[in-house]
Parts: sequence; structure tokens; C-alpha cells
Amino acid sequence: QFNELYKLNECFNNQKGPDIIHAWTPRELPRIYCNKVRKAYNSKLIIHLEDNEEHIVERYLNRPFKELLLETKPFSLPEYISHPKNYREFLESADGVTVIIERLKEFVPPNIPSLILWPGVDTKYFFSRDKNREIAERFNVPKDSLVFCYTGNVHAANTYEVRSLYLAVAVLNREGKKAVLIRTGQDMCNFLGSNLGNNLGDDDRWARQYSIELGHIPRNLIPEVLSLADVLIQPGRPDPFNDYRFPSKLPEFLAMGKPTVLPATNIGLKMVHKQDALVLPIVDATAIVDAVEMLEKDGWLRECLSEGSHNFARKNLDWHKNSQSLKSFYQLTINN
Repeated sequence: QFNELYKLNECFNNQKGPDIIHAWTPRELPRIYCNKVRKAYNSKLIIHLEDNEEHIVERYLNRPFKELLLETKPFSLPEYISHPKNYREFLESADGVTVIIERLKEFVPPNIPSLILWPGVDTKYFFSRDKNREIAERFNVPKDSLVFCYTGNVHAANTYEVRSLYLAVAVLNREGKKAVLIRTGQDMCNFLGSNLGNNLGDDDRWARQYSIELGHIPRNLIPEVLSLADVLIQPGRPDPFNDYRFPSKLPEFLAMGKPTVLPATNIGLKMVHKQDALVLPIVDATAIVDAVEMLEKDGWLRECLSEGSHNFARKNLDWHKNSQSLKSFYQLTINN
């Protein structure tokens, strides 16, 4: 509980409170809390970056970030977003910074130590396996269909990307190839109707007819759902949002040992095309359809990508190895 801040010392044997606070993003809510903890216990501060905070603020306020820095009048922002000025001051006060992808180092102030901290994947649950036919029947997955999966919510930042999956599946069906998209998660906004400027009608029936909408499902079912996929797709393209993130679904996608298609940005820049994944300049509906047709014709490539994705996850997305790097960074921070 936030109101127990001044009792944190009771959690430690030496009764002195935390040696290090690791603030998970510099957004207002963690910034305010972590500054209070730091002041109370004289703790070292490490801040984690996992998004282009400046781009997110620009999109939220629809104003250039440089203009916001010069703003003299106070403006209101929700606590789940970084404040343009406060966030920079917070970073400048840090003893260290962890970044989820290398390009985020652009936002780390000079002379502050930093560590690239990739996520891991729980291989007890996410591993290569055969399709679970019982789950397929339970969710009425049509037999002999090409299966896509998307596990996650749809929000303002990813609407066009998720829409490209629906559109690709619709195009494949129009071309006579049976395909279905299995969706989990919630829609936080309308992303299929004509309000997005498309010519596909005033509602979303054109897309939903080829999707199985599961909504929120228990976490332990996610691997079974992913096992049904013939190919796993991370839509997107290089841009100020994607270049600075590590899509949260990708570790699980790769660990499942499925052919994976992703754009040449963020983690895609660290992968070998046609070995670890299909790494394409842009992954939109057209590219997805073309990639599927390529994989259908090339069984050797499918096998190569299945093995490659699994190997990449095993070598690079190991929680134990990555946490050891973080432990060393903590020790270095304490000693400085």
C-alpha cells in the first residue's frame, strides 16, 4: 500500500529500508512515489525505460514535445503519463537507468550508467508443442484453416497494427484460403469501422466474421491458444513508437517455436532474416498475405524459422541470465 511508505524499513532485517529503488518507468505515478521513498531512506535510484515517453506525450497532447518544454503555463496530464519537464529532471537525478531496447539510451542523460535489460520468458509454460486439438474444438476453430493468434488488448497506440491482422485474414479468405484470427484481450477503442477512414463499411462485420474473440482468458490458457497458430505475426513498421519498444508478446511468440514475422525495428534489428524470423521492412496486411504465401510454399523455411525462433528465445530471453546482469548492475550502483 502506498500509505505504508514509511514502514518499508520493517521489511528489511537491518531496519534501514531499501538500498535501491527501481522505478518502472519515469511516469508521474512511479516518479512521485519513488521520490518519496528515496527521500525517506536515502536510497539509490534506478529508472527503467521501455517506451519513447516523449512521443507518447506528443500523441496524448497533440503538440510537439519541444513546444511543451517551453510552455510556461501549467497543463494537466494523467499520472500514467510522463510529465515533459518532471520526467527529464527525474532521469537526471538517477543513479542508473535500465533500457529495454538500445535506442532508448538516447534519452539517458550523459554520465549516468545504463544497462540494456531484455525481458525473459517463462519456458515452463511457453515452449514448442503440438496443437491442442481439445482447445481447438472448445473454441470452435475451423478445421483446415490457417490460424493466426493475437494475444493482447487494442488501444490507441496499436490500432492500425492490429487492424492489419484482421484485414490480412479477410483478404486471405477472399482469395479462397481459409484463415481465422484467434483474439484474446479487450478492445479499448474502435479500430475496424469507417471512422478510421477506410472503405470497408460502417461496422466491423467484414473482419469479425473471420475472428474468434475470446476476450479475457486465464493466463495459463495463453500458451495453448498460441499452440494453435500456424504463424505468429507482430505487425508494425519503423516509427517513433516502435523503434523504442520491445513488444511484450514477442518473447512468448518466439519461445513457442513458431514461424514468426516481424518488422525491421526494435528487436527485429537483432534477428537474422529467414533464420530467427521473417524480418520485413513493414508488416502490414499486404506483407502478411505475401509472407503467408511464401511460408505455404516453402516447408524448409517454415522448419528453419520454427527452430530459429526457439533458439533465439533460449539464448537471449532467459530470465535467469538477464536477472544476473541486473543483479551486477545493482551491485555496481550501490558501490558507486
